[in-house]
Amino acid sequence: MPENRRALILAFDALRPDMVTPDLMPNLCAFTAAGFAFPNSRSTFPTETRVNQSAMITGCYPQRHGIVGNKFLDPVAAPDGLFNTGDETQLAEGDRRLGGKLVDVPVMGELLADAGKTLAVLSAGTPGGCRMLHHKAEALGMFRLALHRPDASVPAERIAEVLDRVGPIPKHEIPSLSWLTYATDAYLDYIEPELKPDVTVLWYCEPDNSYHYKGIGTEPNLEAIRHLDAEFGRLLKWRATDGPGEALQVITLSDHGQITVAEESVDLAGKFRAAGFTVGKTVTEGADLAIALSNGGGVYVRESDPALIRKIVDWLQAQPWCGPVSTRDGVGALHHSHLQIDHPRAPDIGLILASDDRPNAAGLPGHTLQNAAYPVDGGLHGGLHAIELSNWLAVSGDAFQAGGASELRAGIVDVLPTVLTLLGIDVPAHMQGRVLSEALIDASGDPPKQETETVTVDGAAGYRVHLTHSKVGDTPYLDRGWVERSG
Repeated sequence: MPENRRALILAFDALRPDMVTPDLMPNLCAFTAAGFAFPNSRSTFPTETRVNQSAMITGCYPQRHGIVGNKFLDPVAAPDGLFNTGDETQLAEGDRRLGGKLVDVPVMGELLADAGKTLAVLSAGTPGGCRMLHHKAEALGMFRLALHRPDASVPAERIAEVLDRVGPIPKHEIPSLSWLTYATDAYLDYIEPELKPDVTVLWYCEPDNSYHYKGIGTEPNLEAIRHLDAEFGRLLKWRATDGPGEALQVITLSDHGQITVAEESVDLAGKFRAAGFTVGKTVTEGADLAIALSNGGGVYVRESDPALIRKIVDWLQAQPWCGPVSTRDGVGALHHSHLQIDHPRAPDIGLILASDDRPNAAGLPGHTLQNAAYPVDGGLHGGLHAIELSNWLAVSGDAFQAGGASELRAGIVDVLPTVLTLLGIDVPAHMQGRVLSEALIDASGDPPKQETETVTVDGAAGYRVHLTHSKVGDTPYLDRGWVERSG
């Protein structure tokens, strides 16, 4: 391995691969044509940001890393309600309450430190998301900057130097154009010249912000995507001229896709109460259930009572707004293990609201119901729609083949084992992701085999759920989940 090889992971939050076009994103298209692409890359379920950030920094699915949703119940981390991983303060306090065991397996920062290497993270996304990407930064003495929470970023003296050199962080707006520029400036003007990390994660907040609040394919959203591509072009120009050239391995990705919000909130709590169930913030004080989902997530049930779970599942499957359902035993529903969420923190009932393929006003397919307060015609993610599960992944550098593509499934779970391999670090046996060997310049042997199958389960009231999933070698990927009804 060359001594000067490093890696830059560029995350374009929520970018739909079908919106990466030469007109909209010429720089990313040119990068992909000259590099190596994974057009069949897949997100992790739930298709939420902190779940997928955790998959990226661990090389594991939720069943092993334990971050089973953007919000979930953990009575130690958050005794009084849902544990919100998007909240920097709550996430830091929860990690303290858990004795540093927020995540069940070693994370990227720890693995790099053990090999004598460094990680820097700069995020324009949620403040909790930045901590999630590098929650061991304090203990390791490494760099983490959240634009939403510079006060919670470390080391303090380095953060002060960034603000002095690059300037104050602009006011946050949607679309978040100034934040895209500021994040790029901070990387080029401070992180690279001062730190030269072995690995950097640069997490852009667009197009996620504008998808959510302006709508997928609207002019404000398209403006954000064009600006994102222009900032990416600045990075490419720097790498080729003043930077380290192809010795810097660039990995571009998104964590999930988004689809369009079809209507106002379903108000799950109200519907459960109308059906005779009691709903609370937790299930430790007598309530039948607690809800943790926007359009995908689940329901926690008092004492994990099997009879109550069965009653709720049967009722859910009779509701027209109910999409795929999973449980720990898989009786009349998908099994949690089908979705790689079989972890003690997982909800007793996995629940996804109904979605469909209808195009929105911009002609872009995919609609979903919501249990949230996003604007109608805005964007949302979390479920098993094929577009939510499709994420962007393309790479470039002197370790990768040029002008290639793989039809095999790949995913965000494969990023860490691949990065470790690029840096000459052994991949731990517990990782579920695979090394993307078909993209490597020194690839040898036959490519791994891929198998795809669809699981079908019959539930109550004419409800039938399907899940198509694939496996490449020993690594599973989710392709699509949907429901059919008879009668």
